[in-house]
Amino acid sequence: MEWASKIVASAASHGKLWQQLSSQRALHEQLKQLLPTPLDSQLKATVLQHGRLTLFVASPVWASRFRYLLPQLQRQLQQRGIRLDKVRTAILPDESKRTARSKKGAQAILGREAGRRMRQLAQTIDDPQLRDAMLRLSRHSKQD
Repeated sequence: MEWASKIVASAASHGKLWQQLSSQRALHEQLKQLLPTPLDSQLKATVLQHGRLTLFVASPVWASRFRYLLPQLQRQLQQRGIRLDKVRTAILPDESKRTARSKKGAQAILGREAGRRMRQLAQTIDDPQLRDAMLRLSRHSKQD
């Protein structure tokens, strides 16, 4: 009989989660309608917990633009009956747009000509440490 009570409790918690998800989606849609273009398309997600609203955007640039609207947005939401103690922005980067350089182990490669010129320049430098550093850098060029 214990397993039956677990199933009932589980179903109740799923219902509560579903209700929270629905209310978060509704709030997200309300916010998008209040935002001017192009900010409305930059709002990626919203989370309201304990009177604190977090607006998730894709980059620091958009977060900065959103911050200017936060006081006005908070007033508009409170007029609609949503009590907020605090509104803030957070960054939610788009994983699909990561560049190759952000991947671990990615290494910059110089072109052949740049490597050749760097080696030539290194030969003219009297300081042995600087010369060695230039030669090490030149090794990152494409080889024949």
